[in-house]
Parts: sequence; structure tokens; C-alpha cells
Amino acid sequence: MTTHIRAKKSLGQNFLRDPHYLGKIVSAAHVGPEDGIIEIGPGLGHLTRELAAIARKVVALELDERLVPGLRQEFRDAPHVEIVQADALEFGYESLPGRWKVVANLPYYISTALIQQMLANRMKFTSLTLMLQKEVAERIAAPPGGKEYGFLSVLVQLYAEPRIEFLVPPGAFTPKPDVDSAVITLAVRDRPAAAVRDEAFLVRVIKAAFSQRRKTLRNALKPLGIPVEKMDRVIEKTGIDLGRRAETLTVVEFGRLADFLLP
Repeated sequence: MTTHIRAKKSLGQNFLRDPHYLGKIVSAAHVGPEDGIIEIGPGLGHLTRELAAIARKVVALELDERLVPGLRQEFRDAPHVEIVQADALEFGYESLPGRWKVVANLPYYISTALIQQMLANRMKFTSLTLMLQKEVAERIAAPPGGKEYGFLSVLVQLYAEPRIEFLVPPGAFTPKPDVDSAVITLAVRDRPAAAVRDEAFLVRVIKAAFSQRRKTLRNALKPLGIPVEKMDRVIEKTGIDLGRRAETLTVVEFGRLADFLLP
């Protein structure tokens, strides 16, 4: 075991040790003997052990080269556990055979980028069970109409159904983080919540709409360069009033808007 290794602040490491919460994560992910698991950031291997006791296969991606030898030594007699030294933001998920469940205690500073990376490779995953900063989890799961609802909410809800499972106090980690944490499960949808002609353009529309969230949609979408005469026909063709603000639109409404505005 690599318990003598200290957490690296530069990597956002907070090792989850509390067996109660480790067990709850595995339960929330519904890990079974037929599952292949991608674990991101195994750290000292506490969660890896829980996953390895149940899952068919565990591929653990660890960036910190200090931790990899100890992890490989610990799981040397467990051929179904593979410790890979890799940056989870650059790993080739598309090369994985079949579909997997992701279970991760994410470094909070890369959580948004990593979720976007996972969603880009969503056909490889059935679900993502993630430890996040509580505020990020609340943003992801937020319904339209409130200040938490934003670009990340719409992007995630387009491709997955989010559910906050439980909160985790700072005392469950070593060292203690400065924030409260939450475990959230994203169940990957079989098809996007809004079927659109051009998903990349939809993402541009969502990003523009929320970039200046105090502005009306008409003003916030100006950087997209849509002709004025087309903007004037939005309400007639889609039923969406451009006098509204981004946080009032559902995922489906964003899809309808993007399809009409598509050049």
C-alpha cells in the first residue's frame, strides 16, 4: 500500500478513505459482476479495492507516477485490475471494447472538462458515478429557471439523466477539502434529449445563450451572426420568445432553437 504518499495539491488530490462512503459509491453505481469499470484517479486504491471485489474488470487511470508502482504491486495478483498511468483528459476511450461504467473521485479543477470529455465518448459508457464539488453537482442536476441552471446543466442533461445520490463531508477525505462534496450519477441516454441536425451548432447556441446570462436571448445570441430577419421569425417558427433569458429554456427548447437558427 502507498499510504505514506502525501496528496499533491497541484493535482487536486483528496483521498477518500471512509469505508461508509466508499461502499455507498459502489452501491450508487450499481456495480455488478458483469460490469467493466473505468476508475479515474484511484489514488491510494481505497475505492479500487471495493470495485475489484465485485466487478468483472477494473481499468484504473492514474496520472500521478508516484502512486502507480504501489497500486500495481497491490493488485499484482488480481489480473482483472489494470492500473494505467494516464491523463484521463487524454486517454483513448474510443479504443475500449464494449460499454463501461465510470466511477471516479475527480480532482475538482478538471471535473467540468472531464465530464465534457466523457460525454463526447458517451457511446462507450452506460453511466458515470462521480464525486464532485457539491455546487457543481447541483448545477448539473438543476432544472430550468434558477441561477444554478446553466451551460453545464443543459449539456449534461442533453446526453444523460443526472441524479444526486448523497453528500460527502470534508472529514471523509485526507486531506480535508475546503468544500462539501456530492456523488452524482449520470445515466447515459440511448439518444439525446433533443434530436438536432447539428450537435456542434447546438453546443455553440447553448454556450452563447449563457455567456451573458443577464441578457435576453436576442442579445446574447448576436455573436452567432444570425441574420436579423431570421431572428425575427424565431417566435413564429419555434414558439420561443427571444425576450426570454437562457435559464428559462428547457433542453428540448434549446434543440428547437438551434435547429431553426442553423445556417
